[in-house]
Amino acid sequence: MNRFMMGKLNIRDAILAAVLGAAAVPGVAQAVNEMESNDPVSSAQHLTIIVEEGNPTGGVSADGVLGNLTGAPVLDLDFYVFRGQEGDIVTVDIDGGMGGVRRVDTILGIFGPGPTYKLLRYNDDAGYPLDRGSTHPYDSRIDNFRLPTTGDYTVGVSSYPRHFTDGGTTIFTALNPDSNGDYTLVISGVTSPVLHINIDIKPGHGNSLVPINPKSKGKIPVALLGSRDFSVSDVNVTSLTFGHTGDEASLSKCSGREDVNDDGVLDMVCHFENQPAAFSPTDEEAILKGKLEDGRLFEGRGWLKVVPAKAVY
Repeated sequence: MNRFMMGKLNIRDAILAAVLGAAAVPGVAQAVNEMESNDPVSSAQHLTIIVEEGNPTGGVSADGVLGNLTGAPVLDLDFYVFRGQEGDIVTVDIDGGMGGVRRVDTILGIFGPGPTYKLLRYNDDAGYPLDRGSTHPYDSRIDNFRLPTTGDYTVGVSSYPRHFTDGGTTIFTALNPDSNGDYTLVISGVTSPVLHINIDIKPGHGNSLVPINPKSKGKIPVALLGSRDFSVSDVNVTSLTFGHTGDEASLSKCSGREDVNDDGVLDMVCHFENQPAAFSPTDEEAILKGKLEDGRLFEGRGWLKVVPAKAVY
């Protein structure tokens, strides 16, 4: 698309409010906010890929600003890093760049691991047809990028005419009226290294908040709830950890398989030592982590209430 011959299309900024958001892409979690400083490329903001149960892949979105929203444009680049698996078919998309509070003509780049940060894919304008979430063909988009290996990949967001090169640098430093503004970055199609499962702390307790006394010498039963994507028969029981951070070596034992929640799928109840779980008075959830026999990681979280011993029944 020839910028000088075509010129800028006149899309009203107010359209953005109706189209922004990660909900436009199934399986992508609610947006996180950009955290400065995420420039240079070695300081990229880490994004966590979320895969919901029932979806083979997931993603993440980030609401960011290049430069500022008012005043004269300033030089700025934004970098984000995510971890993916070999063979993932990833889409990296800018939504609302040319329709936000301040319109910004974005450029996208995907870089390999440091310290070289080789530029692997690049896009300036996605063009037509517009994807859902974009109001202008100058919103950039990279489709169907196959991750060559398992590892970390960095996404760079720049603005025209600051084209990316290897190492996360740009060719030009010139600025124009569309060099600063807000955007939403959406990354989808990524296989999370962690499978998120459902757990039930003290199954049968009947309350949404489970009371836990961190000074008790007892054990905490936790049900690992099976599903169509998670079979408890595949769990490497010795890998299980549970507690304040999820890394606490608190496992006591696991019992046999049973259908705890009456959904027709087998679950497994494991017992964890209370004190080694190291809960603090401000904890509102417990974290369970483990591995499947094939090496894949999984994680589950459940609500709880840490209370003094006198208040525990």
